[in-house]
Amino acid sequence: MPWLIVVIIASFFANRSGLPLLPLAEWVSYLTCALLAVLGISLLALGMKVCPLRILGGRDRSVLVTNGVYSYIRHPICLSCILLAFSAAIGFRSAVGLTMAIVALIIAYVHVSFEERELERRFGRAYCEYKSNVGMFVPKRKSTKTPE
Repeated sequence: MPWLIVVIIASFFANRSGLPLLPLAEWVSYLTCALLAVLGISLLALGMKVCPLRILGGRDRSVLVTNGVYSYIRHPICLSCILLAFSAAIGFRSAVGLTMAIVALIIAYVHVSFEERELERRFGRAYCEYKSNVGMFVPKRKSTKTPE
């Protein structure tokens, strides 16, 4: 996602230009940055492992991927980019970068909402059922009800 690069560059330059910094101790920002980066990179790797580039690139629109990490969250690659954007903003302690990361989160949510309408149209009931069982960015709790 191109906005991830914008957030990283803006965070870097905002940090170096004397713009307001987040009121975080360096060790807190670095630790948070590292945790978000590891989580983001892991999600990216898991998402790309399950979903081939021909599907990600839009060349094959006939496959609904619901296995692997996609069985827990519907948009792991988008979530990984969001986590990496927040990681950069917090790592550089950039208030500007954090603001941009929040805006990117909103834009990503809107983009994914439009994408999901298309997926519902393309895959019909199969996608609607998948959507009802799997969270967009946060895993849904599995129902533990037992039929009586």
